[in-house]
Amino acid sequence: MRDQHVEPLRIQVQVPGRAEADAAPDTAPPLDERKLAILRAIVTEYVSSGEPVGSKRVVEAAHLSVSAATVRNEMAALEELGYIRQPHTSAGRVPTDRGYRRFVDDLADRSDLDDQRRELIGELLGSARDVEELLARTTSVLSQLTRLVSLVIAPALDASRLKLVELVGLGPSSALLLLVGDTGRVEKRSVEVPPGTTEADLDRVRAVLGEQVRGRRLADVHAVLAAISEDAPPDLREVMRALADATADDLADDTVHHVFVGGQASLAGEEAFERDQLSRVLQLLEERATLARLLHQSTENDQPTVRIGGENEVEDLRSTSLVAQRYRLVTAGSLGVLGPTRMDYASVLATVRAVADQLQASLTDLSQ
Repeated sequence: MRDQHVEPLRIQVQVPGRAEADAAPDTAPPLDERKLAILRAIVTEYVSSGEPVGSKRVVEAAHLSVSAATVRNEMAALEELGYIRQPHTSAGRVPTDRGYRRFVDDLADRSDLDDQRRELIGELLGSARDVEELLARTTSVLSQLTRLVSLVIAPALDASRLKLVELVGLGPSSALLLLVGDTGRVEKRSVEVPPGTTEADLDRVRAVLGEQVRGRRLADVHAVLAAISEDAPPDLREVMRALADATADDLADDTVHHVFVGGQASLAGEEAFERDQLSRVLQLLEERATLARLLHQSTENDQPTVRIGGENEVEDLRSTSLVAQRYRLVTAGSLGVLGPTRMDYASVLATVRAVADQLQASLTDLSQ
């Protein structure tokens, strides 16, 4: 049992989304050391086995020097307080949302991953060649290490600024516009240039791009190019208009909805969900805008966030828990995992934190 004098990990507590007793831990009286030890044992054993936990098992798991009868009395008190429940007659107990919340809030240390897993995360993410590949790998690593659904939001592009603007001639009437943001993001646009455009013309255009477009916000590129084309010398006006046309689609195209999702198959064999619950969760995973909003709202500061069961505002997620973390380069992004409330919170928190740290470091490398 952990030393109770250790400073607890500060997990951001979200305002509950419903008023049920198991989703409002702040209304309950404080627990004494024995009840806390029993609750921790029930959560730990239930997460491990998926089976209701009886009093004899609690005595063994919590290393208590009291009888099973005494533990049953304490369990009855915990049940009355809403921390545990009895699934059916003559069974052990399982945690409620309130019980999981108390367990998470009482985590007494910042458990780190073992060196082997840290090295794996570093190798997989550190070797990514661009942001798209990096975020896809992050999604895969999170789902593989946690066996849960992984969610990653790309850094917002609307505040990203261009550190490189390049125009590459590809043929008599085609070119490639290359835009590299300070987040490491790369945008490529094909450009149809007017017939007769020479390499010397492209050199002049490159000079204009370097002087007037580099350093601009990515979201402003189209407007800037359109304005430049209006004032360009007559012999370059059509080329500049072609560049403006190539960027007419918003370069920061709905970036807040740019969500990578992985590991959906991990839910298929999850017995913690009823069939209709599983169907609703899987359907929600297809709604990228909703997922982006949830992750964004869950990571408003740099602390890890855990939303458990009824604390989730979206009805279809009230059978799940979300563990999320923000990462930041020039702009902020978010990542997290989604799964049943019966999850190994200590391990998941450590994994999410480690992956977020490595993702941020890899983004920094790509941006330089």
